[in-house]
Amino acid sequence: MTRSKNIFQAFLFSFLFIWQLPQNLVALGILLFSKEIRKLDYRHHCLVLEARLPKGAGGISLGNFAIVSPDCARNEHTIRHEANGHTVDSKIFGPLYLVVIGLPSVMHLIWFNHHGAGKSYYDFYTERWANRHAGLR
Repeated sequence: MTRSKNIFQAFLFSFLFIWQLPQNLVALGILLFSKEIRKLDYRHHCLVLEARLPKGAGGISLGNFAIVSPDCARNEHTIRHEANGHTVDSKIFGPLYLVVIGLPSVMHLIWFNHHGAGKSYYDFYTERWANRHAGLR
């Protein structure tokens, strides 16, 4: 790689980290209290990690981090949905991501786990957008 390309990549990473600072801080807080964290991949300026998540959660994307549960660590659909999907929303919405995507997505997960029988979890706008960004159906 050329020096100018390395400088540009460092600038881009720094800019994206700051632009997504609220969700990056939440992710770092989650990781601070997580046990058995394992790196799975790095794609699109996003570190994909495996860590224990609350029951029913396959994954969560926060800024430069996509965290998937051990049950979904080998599920390419879930990894793409989180790492190639929700992270795009995070880059688009920046500091508004937690309000526009994060909170509604968590509330939808809770609602869906209690009342979602017979419906698709991915019909909700946050999940539909993530699948579209990731090129998933």
